[in-house]
Amino acid sequence: MIFIELFVPRGSLGAEPRRRLAERLGNVVELTHGEETQEGWEAVLGSLLQVVVHEPELWVVDQRLLESGAAPRYLVRIHVPAPWRKAMSEHMITYVTKVISEVESDARRPYLEPVVQVQVLGVTEGSYGLLGRATDSDGIVELMNEPYREEYERGRAVLDPICKMYVPLNDTAITLEWEGTLHGFCCTACREEFLEKRQKAAARG
Repeated sequence: MIFIELFVPRGSLGAEPRRRLAERLGNVVELTHGEETQEGWEAVLGSLLQVVVHEPELWVVDQRLLESGAAPRYLVRIHVPAPWRKAMSEHMITYVTKVISEVESDARRPYLEPVVQVQVLGVTEGSYGLLGRATDSDGIVELMNEPYREEYERGRAVLDPICKMYVPLNDTAITLEWEGTLHGFCCTACREEFLEKRQKAAARG
């Protein structure tokens, strides 16, 4: 579902900072806006999240080859299902830059120099392969819903009206009652989007 590639020039970053970056970029909770996710969702998300670190031998910037031992530069490509790209981009870019700043000797450098470039790329619907077949963003949501399908069928979970995730009605559920109907949300971002759409519709009359 999410494939993250981190490129750093060969020899510019030690093994320990590379490992820390890869682990932080692969942290499901932090990637999902720092919100705690349901255990079933976290397991599925974790199984579909991969991080790969590349160290190209040659790296040219401003028409010049970066010399060995030069201050590191970072290119991060984040591949997500195309329909999710717009909603995820701002958070992903902010999060990745913050994580990189934490391994830099000068944490301000990624915010003062263009040494961190982040590309959030949308994988075209139907071109994502899982379990030996092509799938799309809806298919991924179905996988994430699977741990809670029985609870949904028994009325102990509701459908997030924004992303179509099953939301178990437990003590940690994010809910909102609107016009007599209880809605559940996988995260506060979905709740805010729901409220914004309803308020706009109400203002139009």
